[in-house]
Amino acid sequence: MVDMESRLKEIEKLVDNKKYFTINRARQYGKTTLLNLMVQYLSVKYTVFSVSFEGLGDSVFEKEASFCSMICKILYDAICYDEVPSVETPVKNIVYEVVQNNSVEDLFSLSAMISELCGAAKRPVVLMIDEVDQAGGHKVFLDFLGMIRSKYLKRTTRPVFRSVIFAGVYDIKNLRQRIRKDEEYQYNSPWNIAADFCVDMSFTTSDIAGMLRAYAADKNA
Repeated sequence: MVDMESRLKEIEKLVDNKKYFTINRARQYGKTTLLNLMVQYLSVKYTVFSVSFEGLGDSVFEKEASFCSMICKILYDAICYDEVPSVETPVKNIVYEVVQNNSVEDLFSLSAMISELCGAAKRPVVLMIDEVDQAGGHKVFLDFLGMIRSKYLKRTTRPVFRSVIFAGVYDIKNLRQRIRKDEEYQYNSPWNIAADFCVDMSFTTSDIAGMLRAYAADKNA
């Protein structure tokens, strides 16, 4: 019931500026509610895929092939249930084809599919993934972040997501992977490209007062 307009505008600015970032807050803080609002808010000018890792078993994170297949399937699932507002037919067809043919079995193929999808879309594409904590302890997720980072660094020459937004309890900037196999002590975060998320998610006294007034008015109507 709290008016989220100001927060949505701040997040929209990050997306407009092509930022990749993480929304990490404690459970029951309203992250998922915010993501749901963002889909509608951003869909005016972006193609928004909003998916979640919640409920996925550990088996999908054990191998690169199963993880990449899962990413494609949850994008497909979002399209099938009309959760991607105004998604264009060429984008639909790309996702449908890779799922039906099971043609994405590694991160290189997934990267190529993402470029094809973003290149076919008339509007910039935004990817939002909720409950990323589910994947945080698995190497394949680190590799996935590395792939996203590589595409981000090549964004001036190749089609990429306009913005990537992860949501979870923990900040995945704290995840580390070895830079080179022969240098055990040098580690780096594959998500070090991410912008800081400084939007205040807490409720002010005016937010709460407005919510109570709206509740009272509705109750007395």
